[in-house]
Amino acid sequence: MSEHRIFTAGFGSVYPLYVQKAERKGRTREEVNEIICWLTGYRPEELEKQIGENVDFRTFFAQAPQINPAAGEMKGSICGVRLETIEDPLMRNIRCLDKLIDDLAKGKTMDKILGRKPAVSQKVYEYDAVIHSVPDQDGAYVAFPWDIRQEFGRGRVKVHAAFDGIPYDGSVVNMGVTNEDGTVCYIIGITKGIRKKLKKGAGDTVHVTVRERE
Repeated sequence: MSEHRIFTAGFGSVYPLYVQKAERKGRTREEVNEIICWLTGYRPEELEKQIGENVDFRTFFAQAPQINPAAGEMKGSICGVRLETIEDPLMRNIRCLDKLIDDLAKGKTMDKILGRKPAVSQKVYEYDAVIHSVPDQDGAYVAFPWDIRQEFGRGRVKVHAAFDGIPYDGSVVNMGVTNEDGTVCYIIGITKGIRKKLKKGAGDTVHVTVRERE
């Protein structure tokens, strides 16, 4: 059985295709390079050397300092094939790289693609907000007037909050609440105990500070 032709293809010739695929979706060459270095263990200058010499894929992966152990746990489909079913180590490495670039082009964050724990933001959000009641429940919340997907890259964020200086550890979430224009309204719940301390309820204004927590 003849080997797959990708094994002898020049990595430097295929590399621009990875970059083009990413850039068409608003991602960057730097992110592509970070993914490749994460998978292979190459330092950036070593990667540039391999690209410049246009070594074939067999050589590129054979000379890789260390294939990331996390790649062995990767799952999913690429080119119609499940990664878990690929037995040939070289082909699996190539398809893992394809899958990582595909995830990048699909808009996944680098933290999610590379399995990293997102860094905790030190930014403090401070604003005044009206307390809203939760219909048919003895609950209440205030809106968080920023898009947390843009701010934090995900749809639920654990936070340290304070309401008029009273501390509370909770989360900013989307509970199906929408703004007047129909966009998603992210909220922070206010417990009954905190409302009692505040001596405030629905319709009252409270000063809110929020920062991310681990």
